Amino acid sequence: MVHLKAIFLDFDGVICESCQIKNDAYYNSYKEYGDEIAQNVLEYHLQHGGVSRVAIFPIAHRMFLNREIGEQEHRMMCERFTAWVEQEVVKAPLVAGVEDFLKEWQGRAKIFVSSGTPQDEMRRIVAAKGLDKYFTEVLGSPVLKADHVRRMLQKYSISKSDTLFVGDAITDRDAAAEAGVKFIARISPDSRLQKEPYTIQDFREIGNLVGKLFA
Repeated sequence: MVHLKAIFLDFDGVICESCQIKNDAYYNSYKEYGDEIAQNVLEYHLQHGGVSRVAIFPIAHRMFLNREIGEQEHRMMCERFTAWVEQEVVKAPLVAGVEDFLKEWQGRAKIFVSSGTPQDEMRRIVAAKGLDKYFTEVLGSPVLKADHVRRMLQKYSISKSDTLFVGDAITDRDAAAEAGVKFIARISPDSRLQKEPYTIQDFREIGNLVGKLFA
C-alpha cells in the first residue's frame, strides 16, 4: 500500500506550462537597460527558479544596475510583471497528465500548491483555471517553500516520510531537502535538474516513481 499523505507541487513548469511566460516577463522587465543586462537577469531567474519577483528585483538591481531599487519603482515593476503574466498563465496549458494525477490523489492525500508567485495572485490563477477543487491549500510568497512544507505538515499532522514535493527548479529541490521530504524533478530539455535521482518528463510517468518511493 502506498503511504503518501501529502503532495506539494510547484506551479510554473510543474502544473502549468507557463515557464516561458515568466522568462519573457523577467527579460522584458529589464530590456530598457539593454540586452546584456536583460539576459543577465533572465539567467539569474533561471538559476533561482521559484524565487519570487518581489525578491529578485532588488537583487537584480544591485547585481546588474549597481544601485538599490526604490520602493515606488519596486511596486511599479511588480505590478507591471503581474499585469504581463497573470492572464497569460491562466490561458497556458497544463502539464500532460497533471489533472489525472490530481484526480487520482484527491481525497487520498492532502495536495498543496507551493509557489514563489505572490500568494493572492497564485490563488486567483488556480481558481481561474478551475483547479482549486483539487488543493487543500494554495501557497505562495512571501513564505518560502520549505516553510510551506513544514507549516502544512504540522497543521495536518503528517509525517515527512509520507510527503512528496514535485518541482522543476533548484529552489524546489533545495526546499524539499531542507524540509526533509522526498523530491521528484519535472525536467525539460533546458532543466537544471537533469541529474536528479528521480525525474519525470510529465505526470504520465509519475505513477511508478510514487509506488517506488512510498511503497
